[in-house]
Amino acid sequence: MRFPFRKILCPIDFDENSLGALDKAIELARHSKGEIILVHVVPLVMPFGDAPIPPDLYVDQHEARNKLDDIAQKKLSGVKHQTAIWVGDVVGSILEAIGKFDPDVLVMATHGRGGLAHLFLGSVTEVIVRKATCPVLTVRGEPSTVSGKN
Repeated sequence: MRFPFRKILCPIDFDENSLGALDKAIELARHSKGEIILVHVVPLVMPFGDAPIPPDLYVDQHEARNKLDDIAQKKLSGVKHQTAIWVGDVVGSILEAIGKFDPDVLVMATHGRGGLAHLFLGSVTEVIVRKATCPVLTVRGEPSTVSGKN
């Protein structure tokens, strides 16, 4: 394990939880004078057969690039950083990014899904924690008040 963590990979999906994880990654980067690699995966859902690539995919990539650049401009001022867009399976893409960038640590959000949602959707973070070749810092989002508990 390399410490201090100077190369920090942070996958985001633009929701509040992943932006909270980015805030933690920024803290680490500022403390260690490190670099953040900000990654977004555009999920690719392909129909079976010889279907062409959906035209919306190019729009999704363009919109994702604009959002990623906007977040980098607003949040990463004064922090060395780079951004990357991946297209495909979310877990596979994050694991590819780990292989390509060889980060010292990966910082990512947990989404706190439970029950049936977790059963059917699984947990990207859970799979990444098991398969990553670098340490993974998970950042939990705000607790849900759905159950009536605070």
